[in-house]
Amino acid sequence: MGFEWSRDDVTVGDGFLRIAREQIGKAIAGAENIHEAPEQRVHEARRRCKKLRALFRLVRPGFAGFVAEDAFVRDASRHLAAARDMRVTRATYADLMSWAGRPIAWAAEPPGPEQETGLLRDFADRMRELDGRSGAWRIDRIDLGTLAAGLRHTYRRGRHTRREAQRRRTDEAFHEWRKYSKYHWNQLGLLEDCAGEILPSAHKCAGDLADLLGVHHDLAVLQGLLSTAPTDLGADVDVSFAIDATDRRQTEIEARIATLGRQVFAEKPKAIEARFSAYLEGWMRREAAE
Repeated sequence: MGFEWSRDDVTVGDGFLRIAREQIGKAIAGAENIHEAPEQRVHEARRRCKKLRALFRLVRPGFAGFVAEDAFVRDASRHLAAARDMRVTRATYADLMSWAGRPIAWAAEPPGPEQETGLLRDFADRMRELDGRSGAWRIDRIDLGTLAAGLRHTYRRGRHTRREAQRRRTDEAFHEWRKYSKYHWNQLGLLEDCAGEILPSAHKCAGDLADLLGVHHDLAVLQGLLSTAPTDLGADVDVSFAIDATDRRQTEIEARIATLGRQVFAEKPKAIEARFSAYLEGWMRREAAE
């Protein structure tokens, strides 16, 4: 089944548990897939963690284990971050130089495969630990109202972090907005089937926003490296040109982010909760009638 509730779920809580276990299983399978390159396995593992954390936030009002399990998945993902950061930064630098009219050509220099393989093995063990605990999760308080309330909570945080990013205009503020935009995007994907004629476009817009905020964050990380250890990118880096290009590229992206952000987060949190409550109730009635 996909990353969404199904008519085969006996209760909303059962659906949550099924989706969570599916994502945990896919995280383990991805991490241990020896037919994929280590960098792809790291990417897949972290992607599953983001989906799990969005799912946990969606059921947060009825999930007593939210705080502990969200922190557990967050920490498992963080252990993989070092294995991808330099690779992503080098790719960001190459993309930036191409955008700025000074394309470069190089072969990526990933961390040693032994380092990544060890991290992935530890990650898979952590996910098995999480899967083992999932059988004891209390799911009886998770219902349709839980989903609408969880969506509202994440959406409200998205609106708040958007205002903070627009007011402060710091890399840290944009990064915080990015996290909640990503959660909101994943949550819309989870609920998309309850209003299939309307939600796919909203889901796409939220995903586009999260992607732009991700590029903005990658540029911020690159700028930090250019300011502290530019030779990590090569001995012939033109630091002043690259920093100026980073500033110009971020400014360009921020204009697009501002426009899309207003659209994605235009609605009041209470209104979005009421709207999705209606969607979910209608979806449940349709499912029962079929």
